[in-house]
Amino acid sequence: MRKILLLFIMLFIGGLIGYFVFYTQNPAFQKLNAEAMHDRIVKERDYAIGKAVMEGNYRCCISPPCTMCYAEANKWNNFTAGTCACDDLIAEGKEACPQCERGLNEIHGDDNTFCDIDAKISTCN
Repeated sequence: MRKILLLFIMLFIGGLIGYFVFYTQNPAFQKLNAEAMHDRIVKERDYAIGKAVMEGNYRCCISPPCTMCYAEANKWNNFTAGTCACDDLIAEGKEACPQCERGLNEIHGDDNTFCDIDAKISTCN
């Protein structure tokens, strides 16, 4: 009987500790301040975009991928939020979404040479 009671007490204490650790690491969204809410939304959005890329549903032309196509349905994602078709549109000779278009201009030089972040190409902006 003592062993069962001791086991129950140990499980109860372990459960309390586990709950406390989980709750402090993952507080309820409603209890976060505005900055922490924003940080969590951005983190989860970026995770979701990464998953959509891996599944082949987010074919963005820039890296890191745009967020505009994920956030709302528009003509650049065939009116399906959470997807991106900008890479396909460029291949067809059409315009990419404004966010991608801005990104493409920033990562390509005047002669359309790809400009890496660390590039030392004279034509890069």
